[in-house]
Amino acid sequence: MFETIRRLFQEGKLTEAGVEAAAMKGWITQEQVREIVEGRYGR
Repeated sequence: MFETIRRLFQEGKLTEAGVEAAAMKGWITQEQVREIVEGRYGR
Protein backbone atom coordinates (compact mmCIF):
# COMPACT_ATOMS: atom_id res chain seq x y z
CA MET A 1 0.00 0.00 0.00
CA PHE A 2 2.92 2.32 0.76
CA GLU A 3 4.14 2.25 -2.84
CA THR A 4 0.67 3.02 -4.19
CA ILE A 5 0.13 5.95 -1.85
CA ARG A 6 3.62 7.28 -2.57
CA ARG A 7 3.01 7.07 -6.31
CA LEU A 8 -0.36 8.82 -6.08
CA PHE A 9 1.18 11.59 -3.97
CA GLN A 10 4.04 12.03 -6.43
CA GLU A 11 1.60 12.21 -9.34
CA GLY A 12 -0.43 14.87 -7.54
CA LYS A 13 -3.48 12.63 -7.29
CA LEU A 14 -3.28 12.50 -3.50
CA THR A 15 -2.73 15.44 -1.17
CA GLU A 16 -0.77 15.49 2.07
CA ALA A 17 -4.13 15.27 3.86
CA GLY A 18 -4.89 12.15 1.84
CA VAL A 19 -1.61 10.61 2.90
CA GLU A 20 -2.45 11.40 6.53
CA ALA A 21 -5.89 9.84 6.06
CA ALA A 22 -4.24 6.64 4.82
CA ALA A 23 -2.24 6.51 8.05
CA MET A 24 -5.37 7.05 10.12
CA LYS A 25 -6.92 4.05 8.38
CA GLY A 26 -3.87 1.97 9.24
CA TRP A 27 -2.76 1.54 5.64
CA ILE A 28 0.66 3.12 6.29
CA THR A 29 2.59 4.24 9.36
CA GLN A 30 3.33 7.79 10.49
CA GLU A 31 6.97 7.18 9.60
CA GLN A 32 5.89 6.30 6.07
CA VAL A 33 3.81 9.49 5.95
CA ARG A 34 6.96 11.48 6.74
CA GLU A 35 8.93 9.56 4.12
CA ILE A 36 6.32 10.29 1.45
CA VAL A 37 5.73 13.93 2.31
CA GLU A 38 9.39 14.78 2.85
CA GLY A 39 10.28 13.10 -0.43
CA ARG A 40 12.86 10.60 0.82
CA TYR A 41 11.83 8.27 -1.97
CA GLY A 42 12.56 10.47 -4.94
CA ARG A 43 9.63 12.83 -5.03
